[in-house]
Amino acid sequence: MKRDKYGIVVKPNSNKAEKIAEKVIDLLKNQGINPLIEYETKQSYKSFSSYEEFKMENNPPEKIIVIGGDGTLLRAVIRIKNNNSIFMSIRAGKRGFLLDVEEYEIENRVLDFIENRYALVEYPRLLPIFNQEEGSCAMNDIVIFTADGSLVKLIVNYENNKIYSIDGDGVVISTTIGSTAYSLSAGGPIIDPRLNAIVIAPLNPVQLHIRPVVLPYNGLITIESKEDSGSYYINIDGQEKIHGKSKSLLQVKPCKYVAKIARFNWWDNYYERLFNRLLTYW
Repeated sequence: MKRDKYGIVVKPNSNKAEKIAEKVIDLLKNQGINPLIEYETKQSYKSFSSYEEFKMENNPPEKIIVIGGDGTLLRAVIRIKNNNSIFMSIRAGKRGFLLDVEEYEIENRVLDFIENRYALVEYPRLLPIFNQEEGSCAMNDIVIFTADGSLVKLIVNYENNKIYSIDGDGVVISTTIGSTAYSLSAGGPIIDPRLNAIVIAPLNPVQLHIRPVVLPYNGLITIESKEDSGSYYINIDGQEKIHGKSKSLLQVKPCKYVAKIARFNWWDNYYERLFNRLLTYW
């Protein structure tokens, strides 16, 4: 029987993440598995220079272990262009809410991952199409924000029905798993990620009556920038930026590729972990 290939992605410039990665590699080797090291990780750490490398964009391994914080996981997921890889996530960052494996339980969880003893959670993603050109799919959010401090003037529609016009710093379009990120800071609600929805949260609108809106996931969102709008950026999961200007069109629709993440007791004390890790920053 063909055995799965395993890849390792590590947060750069982190002694803690590097030490955890070394432990994970030893555990895999003890099971007869020689892991592949992601290209950028290999460039960041001399200790991994002897291992075979892989690139996320080009035929990545079937199973990938991510070690770091939320940004490390989002950076890995955004570069996946298919549904073939399953991620396991080990926390080594400051908050790391999206990563559910703690350092003390690594040995058991790595073995569980190898033996397929986990719940596979498939997270919907959002596909941005800017002026008819597709971008990378977002697991967390797609954000329009002012490029130079001038007012961004937008018209937001859902399924050809106008929701509202916004004059402000921009808008956040988030998934339910992303509702605890930038959307929350913009006044959006916390939505249980077991629900399938999209949150639209305006950023500092001049129109004080405008509030966040929760919409069904499977519809088409269109956001038009008005002729007198200031310039702006479109930020995809905090990883990719697209420059936008007036009289442009952003469409957001469901991505055909989900993010597959192996979860271990993910829902145990979920909200306690949420408030401890995410809302108590320091």
